Amino acid sequence: MSGLNTAMNTSMSALFAAQVGMSTTGHNIANANTEGYSRQQMMTSARRPQVLPWGSIGRGVNIDGIRRVQDEFLTKNLRVQTSRLASYETVDSALYEVEGILGSMDNDRIGDALTDFFSAWNDLSQASVQGDLKYNVVAMAENLVTVMHSIDASLSDLEENIELSIENEVSNLNGLLTEIGNLNEQIMSAEVGGQPANDLRDRRDTLLLKTSELAEISTVEREDGSVDVIMGGRTLVARGSVTLFEAVERRSEDGSSESLIVTMGSRREVALSAGRLRGLVESKDVHVEKVREDLNAVVRKLVDEVNALHTQGRTPQSGGLAFFTGDTLHTFELNHALVDSPSLVATGRTTAESDNDIALAIANLMNESADESGTETVGEVYRTTLIGIASKRASFDFMVDSQQNMVNSLEAKSASISGVSLDEEAANLMIYQNSYTAAARVITVVQEMYDTMLNMV
Repeated sequence: MSGLNTAMNTSMSALFAAQVGMSTTGHNIANANTEGYSRQQMMTSARRPQVLPWGSIGRGVNIDGIRRVQDEFLTKNLRVQTSRLASYETVDSALYEVEGILGSMDNDRIGDALTDFFSAWNDLSQASVQGDLKYNVVAMAENLVTVMHSIDASLSDLEENIELSIENEVSNLNGLLTEIGNLNEQIMSAEVGGQPANDLRDRRDTLLLKTSELAEISTVEREDGSVDVIMGGRTLVARGSVTLFEAVERRSEDGSSESLIVTMGSRREVALSAGRLRGLVESKDVHVEKVREDLNAVVRKLVDEVNALHTQGRTPQSGGLAFFTGDTLHTFELNHALVDSPSLVATGRTTAESDNDIALAIANLMNESADESGTETVGEVYRTTLIGIASKRASFDFMVDSQQNMVNSLEAKSASISGVSLDEEAANLMIYQNSYTAAARVITVVQEMYDTMLNMV
């Protein structure tokens, strides 16, 4: 009878293993399209055999557990590369917005306004009758001021939108970190028995990947199954304890602002190395600010050189009059005296109608500097700004494409390891089905042998 009992137990273990294998396969199939799901696999081992004088008899199969099929190194690398991609994409998007504000090569708003302004001066310098053409110079100057103010307002709107995005992403980050802390507690509770909580771990890994899109993080897993989330050298999540953030603005004495991400309560600044938040902060405080500074330099160059010439001019009504005021996009204005009385526009250093030296010199400022030291012209300063923006955009376009290819490659490798293949799962179903049928057949045979022995009594 002991032999039959051993055969029965062996068959029962095979039957149960087939059931668990089919359940695991069914779970894989059900979650084939679930975001972040890692394929699960039943782990088995042979039971210790029964040792008899004539040899060892196997006693079936043990189910050692259900494991996630995953490459931890690949997962961590994917988080790092995802952070960098999100950072590059964010800056590239901001530079695209800047290009849209300034206009395209076919519709260069500032360039066209500058060309119209200097063309009006050129027309004025060549005319024998100047009255209406002075009105045209004032009109083109007012148009140039309007364009500069429009650019300034658009850049300010872009900065405000970026600030709003920073606040929204910080709120998203806080939500993700809080949920990771909650999952840590759930996983610790579920794994008290020693078996991994696979589905909870999948959910946590998905949240960690989403967190890495916002800010580059590193993780350290504890023996109790929880993970510590570290950002910029600070531990943000430790078991169920979570550190939250807020976005603040730091104003400088010159009026500029700097976006900072600080911890709530202690308000300690956190260094962001990559991620969407880093990209937003860099876009606003570095790239958009650099564009504003460069355009301010164009304004200063224009104001200084036009005024340097126009103040030398004379009209029957006045002399030494500044043409423009201000030194930034925001403060740039046409002298109101000229708006009220365009006849005050000076064309020469004398009041003679034939004197057009000033008008001709101003008309040439786009391509010739009034500064005898040979510094850049107004046109060159502006073109340098445009080239700088285009160069940055091209650079970030390349980095986005390159980084996207790297992320795609890592995602493909991860999918090949952790992803669910329906064909493979269908084959596993047939294997477990056949195993179940065979084990059931052995049990039937053993039952028949029991009946035979009982009938012999």
